[in-house]
Amino acid sequence: MSAPGGGAQLPLAWRIVRTLLGILLVYGSVAFAIKAGVGVLPVDAAIATVADVIGMKVGTFSMLFHGSFFLGQVAMEGRSMRKAELMQILYITLDGSVLNFFLYTVLRGVTFSFYPLRLIVCVVAFLVSAFGCTMVLETHLMRTPMEGCIQMIAERIGTTQGRLRQGIDVALVFVSVALTLIFHTEWTLREGTVIAALIFGPAMDFWRRRVFARGEK
Repeated sequence: MSAPGGGAQLPLAWRIVRTLLGILLVYGSVAFAIKAGVGVLPVDAAIATVADVIGMKVGTFSMLFHGSFFLGQVAMEGRSMRKAELMQILYITLDGSVLNFFLYTVLRGVTFSFYPLRLIVCVVAFLVSAFGCTMVLETHLMRTPMEGCIQMIAERIGTTQGRLRQGIDVALVFVSVALTLIFHTEWTLREGTVIAALIFGPAMDFWRRRVFARGEK
């Protein structure tokens, strides 16, 4: 994880508010990306595909998915885990609740039939999600469940976080493709997945440099 920066110097109450707002932006935008129907990030694709196969709401399965990474952290750290990391439970609960709320309430019955509009919605959703993700990370209040667990495993097996995350993403792609072909679910890996791969990381760097670093000097 990066060393604490400006966000770590903010009052605790404001850091909590920023974290909650970031979660809202991340998973609200994920719902829009799913609804656009032109592809999402590998992890979101796998979550949506598995949820469809087992007949579970996407946000509910997202809680289980990210909760498993939190439990992995607990298993590895045990009593040495910082108490602040227990806030990840709130993160997990909110991520699924926000996703379900947007998908099944706010966007219920909403369709984007005009293809250029679907692409625009998808791109905007990725940019907003990158902003929210950066907001959560730059607050330095807690680890995120998946990234925190991946980093800990990477340190223990002697590899880099990026390399391990890449391997997991590849595995998630295979899972999504296999389940889609076997159960004939809607494709969640499409051109939008390629777009996300191209713009998500650079967008996070942009928001970190242009918004958060500047705002906390």
